[in-house]
Amino acid sequence: MAYNSNQFCWHGVISTRPEEAARFYSKVLDWQIATIPMGDENATFFQAAGVSRAHIMAPPMEGVPSHWDNYLRVDDVDAATAAAVANGGSVVVRGMDIPPGRFSVVASPSGAAFSLFHEADPASSEHAPDGVGSIHWVELHSTNLAPDIAWLKATFGFEIDTMQMPNGDYFVLKSDGEMCGGATKQENPGAPSMWLTWVSVADVDGTVSTASEAGGQVFVPPFDVPGVGRMSVLADPTGGVFGVITPPSE
Repeated sequence: MAYNSNQFCWHGVISTRPEEAARFYSKVLDWQIATIPMGDENATFFQAAGVSRAHIMAPPMEGVPSHWDNYLRVDDVDAATAAAVANGGSVVVRGMDIPPGRFSVVASPSGAAFSLFHEADPASSEHAPDGVGSIHWVELHSTNLAPDIAWLKATFGFEIDTMQMPNGDYFVLKSDGEMCGGATKQENPGAPSMWLTWVSVADVDGTVSTASEAGGQVFVPPFDVPGVGRMSVLADPTGGVFGVITPPSE
């Protein structure tokens, strides 16, 4: 099934030390590393079950810290980028063409950046299978949630469902009735607004132990959320923050 608009369709790790980070993710998430030609250059991908799940690369410019990037599929990258600015967001990278398609990078009013993307080849937009090693969920952790929610609605037309969670309201982003991501208040004092990428693993506690041994940092120790799964928030040795989760069905 092809991706619809307003779905997160791809993910990437931006690392100040990409080779070190690649070894970490390969060990911790049991991802295989593959080098694939991309235009005139080679790109490094993480794969699980023979399917590419994310890429890894160095920052495109000096001063950019390690982080995860998430790509939201839109019908028209340039129109969506213009709407992002008109509704109170900002442009980090203007629209440009790359071999897989066209992309830009925008940020919410509170500064949480992510990429907009439209594929060059419709056949390349097929959903990757779920399960261990897949990207399970993407959510915004915002330092100024109300303006960010209003921006997401105005810019992308997201429908918003509110859920009661132990630490307060959680907002589910939906498009045509389908859940596409989430949004919540940034609970880590001093942390900026960011999009958190959750990777599905078979054993959260074992993954956390392996990550610690491999030089990662545990930001949030394993915890359970009824109906959602067992979860933890980690950082790779270069500072890229991500979450791991074992959903109830897994």
